[in-house]
Amino acid sequence: MNILILAVGSYGDVLPLVGLGRELRTHGHTITLFTNGHFASLMEQAQLHFVPLGSAEDYDDIADNPDLWHPHKGWRLIMQRLASPQLREAYRVLCRHIRQGDTIMVSSTLGFSARLVQETHSIPHATVHFSPGVFHSAHAPPKMPNLVLPDWLPIWFKRGCWSLINHTVIDPVLKPYLNTFRRELGLPPVSRIFHSWAHSPDLVVGMFPDWFAPVQRDWPSGTHLTGFPLYDEAHDAELTASVELFLEAHSQPLVYTPGSANKHGRSFFREAAEASQQLGRPAIFLTRYPEQLPPSLPKSIRHFAYVPLSRLLPHCTALIHHGGIGTCSQAMRAGIPQLIQPLAFDQFDNAARTVTLGVGKMILSRAFRSPLIARTLEGMLANPDTHQRCQHLAQRVRETNGLSLACQIIQKQLINRIF
Repeated sequence: MNILILAVGSYGDVLPLVGLGRELRTHGHTITLFTNGHFASLMEQAQLHFVPLGSAEDYDDIADNPDLWHPHKGWRLIMQRLASPQLREAYRVLCRHIRQGDTIMVSSTLGFSARLVQETHSIPHATVHFSPGVFHSAHAPPKMPNLVLPDWLPIWFKRGCWSLINHTVIDPVLKPYLNTFRRELGLPPVSRIFHSWAHSPDLVVGMFPDWFAPVQRDWPSGTHLTGFPLYDEAHDAELTASVELFLEAHSQPLVYTPGSANKHGRSFFREAAEASQQLGRPAIFLTRYPEQLPPSLPKSIRHFAYVPLSRLLPHCTALIHHGGIGTCSQAMRAGIPQLIQPLAFDQFDNAARTVTLGVGKMILSRAFRSPLIARTLEGMLANPDTHQRCQHLAQRVRETNGLSLACQIIQKQLINRIF
């Protein structure tokens, strides 16, 4: 089977689909992964056939924009990029790789081009969502900045709120360009794009467990949940010698990361350094952009551009991060508490669910200062209930292979349907 995988976004969107592509390949399928040229080295390492969509410079242009990490401006920036000629080019590239009768497609949440190819060429297609925050549910609304829809509100009222958000905020950004292109393709216009159209009618896969977010009655019919994908380039690699040496000299460090694409974490790392020193604990700072680090760090704090969290976190005492779903799930698997500073997108909802599970705390950006960070970490690390919940949750995460289960679902729901 010829499987085309479209990954749109940062490492948190690309890595799980790389893992899924590798899993599908073990079943004898031919995999082609389409994503930004920034990830060329990752594709080479994964040994997947790779077709670049956009250049590394395009990726850096978005990452350089400070609006990316604003709770409202970040979403608009990404939507504006989706509603652009890049959508048209990705559509054309995908079409060139179709083998009629022998092709299926898998795409991430923002893989709108694959959704268009599905409509124009009748290619079976699975939309894969990595976090529950993308589902605009009236029964269990995701937590979003400046949007609070308590459980006690009537369902009809919450449905009305989502309709208003779609009509006044989301559709006005996406509809003009998307529907113009659809008209050129001979397709009818669409509305309520994120509420309904963005989900493939063939198959929707939620790559998270039901205990993290159970399926709701108003999610797309036939939504299938797996476990977390938990793919992070580690393969069979061991920690590098420099990481091992630091861990030998400074056991059980705190780990801080503001997100793989975050170039604007100066205040995050400044407060992190001060909090770690106040606690008297060693720390590891993870970022591919060292220019945002404080000018000098004590010997007890070490920076690394990248270390696979699956290898690092079992040696650490807590993870402090932005609330990306992949980062949350890696901390859960390692059985360590986490402190989350959500910035944008689904991070507020991921953080809220982590807090509800009793394995983490959340501090909003405006309050993310070293004294509060230190107090919050100290309280979590001294709380035996938190540690017990972390260990219990770690066992639950390890019970399920999310990538293997997703592969089985795709084969059963799409590939077996063809044959």
